[in-house]
Amino acid sequence: MENESKARYTRLLEKAWEKFFKKDYAGAEANFTGLIEENNDNNALYGRACAFFKLKEFENSLNDLNQFIKKQPKSYKGYHLRGMVKGSLNKPNEALKDIEKSVKINPEYAEGYYDLGGCYLILDEYQKAYDCFERCLTRDKSKAGAWFGKGMSSLINKEYHKSIEYFTIAVKLDKKFLLALLARCDAYFYTGQKKEAIKDFNKVKKIKPDILEFQKQYYSETNYHKNEDDEIDENGEIEDFSFDE
Repeated sequence: MENESKARYTRLLEKAWEKFFKKDYAGAEANFTGLIEENNDNNALYGRACAFFKLKEFENSLNDLNQFIKKQPKSYKGYHLRGMVKGSLNKPNEALKDIEKSVKINPEYAEGYYDLGGCYLILDEYQKAYDCFERCLTRDKSKAGAWFGKGMSSLINKEYHKSIEYFTIAVKLDKKFLLALLARCDAYFYTGQKKEAIKDFNKVKKIKPDILEFQKQYYSETNYHKNEDDEIDENGEIEDFSFDE
């Protein structure tokens, strides 16, 4: 009878995660809640915290994670997620501590180093951010966002040629990586490669025609401000180029 009960619980837990990965976060949250009420299981508690995070119910996610970590203090994924939740609650320093804890518990955790780099970027710790993105990439070279992070760290430090190299890799991994294309466009302008900059801008226009609004969000999110002299003229002077990537 006990084996049947465990098998049933496993099936229900799998169904809850199946809903989660299909992006039915509300359905997953309901299923995880049912399992918690029935079994008070820590795996379901972590699952519900993930669902709450995706639903942007950050306080509920944080409450579940506090309980989860208390029961499993060596869970690197628990600390990582709690760090992401705290970041979403505009608590970057607290987020940093939790994500640092996650990679301390599991030094091979590429995703942890990636988000740790993001925290350092927000806190204007550019060299530390660069180092974290580098550590992420030594564990997973296919992480386009980490190449972008290295590029942003280099761009902010005015290492324009290096930033172009990193943004190019990010774009090769994700041809519609708008932030990388925009940032590479800036880097090209700073190095005097106006033709290449216009190529990137035209690529972005084809992917996202409402680019002007997107640019405002981009510069706000990255806390990076370009000079007025670097503005692209939008009054008919931009020539369309053929794409060779």
